Amino acid sequence: MDGKNTLTFIALLSFAILTWLWGHNDSTMDAVQTHNRSSLLGYYVVDAEIFSSDKDGKPLYWVKAATAREEPDSNHLILNDVTAEYNSSSQISWALKASYGEISTSDTYIDLSGDVHLSTNEEGTGITTIQTVQLRLDSENFVAETSAPVSVLIGNHYLEAIGLRLDLKANQLALESSINGLFYP
Repeated sequence: MDGKNTLTFIALLSFAILTWLWGHNDSTMDAVQTHNRSSLLGYYVVDAEIFSSDKDGKPLYWVKAATAREEPDSNHLILNDVTAEYNSSSQISWALKASYGEISTSDTYIDLSGDVHLSTNEEGTGITTIQTVQLRLDSENFVAETSAPVSVLIGNHYLEAIGLRLDLKANQLALESSINGLFYP
């Protein structure tokens, strides 16, 4: 091979390699763009309201949020400034407030975090308030659970504990561990 043929061969080989790299980059970019597009899908709602009713059509619970954003890649709905109300057949209603919430679209739970407050005003015992930093609410069975520290105020009685389980239907509260309290007559 003489110098002219060698130079032509190197030029053609370089052109072939550059063409292949350019085509390979485009397919990689298409995959990246497709992935980025899928994470952009979903909806964003201001002043969102979600409610559920019992078998007779009577409202069971309402969840309201200042904003709600769907994340379809993780099957979650992200909520900010959450309030919720639950009314059971026993006529004991519970109100809930939290800074943040996350609803699984494939399961039956709501994870709440931030400054989480549950309260009720039951005749006989007065106002009951529960405060914690995180709480999982099973919206199908109406059971609230946490393993985080909790503070409970029942009338003028005060309790602190680590973890709780609250059955909203039966109105039963179980504190898990490290229970301390103040009781006034």
